[in-house]
Amino acid sequence: MTVLESYPPTNNNTTPTRSKFLSDEHRPERTRRFRGVSYVFPIDAAKEAVPVIDLADRLCGPGGLRRAGKEWAGRCPLPDHEDRSPSFTANPERNVWFCHGCLRGGDVVTLAQLAWNYAQRDSHIAAADLLHEFGHVIPQRPAAYFRKQERQKPIRDAIEETKKNIVRRRLFRHLILPLIDAIEDDEERSRELDRAWTDFQRLAS
Repeated sequence: MTVLESYPPTNNNTTPTRSKFLSDEHRPERTRRFRGVSYVFPIDAAKEAVPVIDLADRLCGPGGLRRAGKEWAGRCPLPDHEDRSPSFTANPERNVWFCHGCLRGGDVVTLAQLAWNYAQRDSHIAAADLLHEFGHVIPQRPAAYFRKQERQKPIRDAIEETKKNIVRRRLFRHLILPLIDAIEDDEERSRELDRAWTDFQRLAS
């Protein structure tokens, strides 16, 4: 049996309003969290460490916000909203923001995510950048994360090895086999096939 014969088988929403974000009865919806401990910790830390008014003030620039009662108002700092009249408000007491022009709002992480063009799935990265921007320490992953990575390492290694084997076989089939098939003598072709596969594995490893 040749080496090739011994191959393993290739196995309905409503539009948000100002009251939803700025009333006592309606707090901002919590940012959707995706799986993974590294997603949770930066978001929670950023919400606790960075007031929304501080980020809003930095995004709007010097003099960009003016007091309006208990809130601060200015032009929306989000890059995809050309705000010609002040429609952006930030409420320091409730630590939330809302734009009456583009009808978006939320907490400080949501503001960072939208202002810096992060996808919602990358909110944890926006939160880490937010902490870094304001001089706060980014939380480290807990010991349980590293234990989980160690437990999963054999599975990841097996997957990577399987991917390499698939690529190796496909390259051999398309690059080397046509040369071997040109050999007319059956015994010589069989010997050359075994030698070529051994050499190819060594080169492709």
